[in-house]
Amino acid sequence: MNTVIWKCEQYIAGKLHEKTIFESEQQARDFARKLYDVRPDTILRIEPMPIQHVWN
Repeated sequence: MNTVIWKCEQYIAGKLHEKTIFESEQQARDFARKLYDVRPDTILRIEPMPIQHVWN
């Protein structure tokens, strides 16, 4: 089974500020949309990540 989780990284002034993990792409995009409304200066990067990269 190849399970994928979604990682949302927040960058402020070019530096990684925080990483958040979600179970679905839609959850990550909803989070990013809400965050962008509050902090429009934040650069957001959403990408899929195989769960094997998180847990052994």
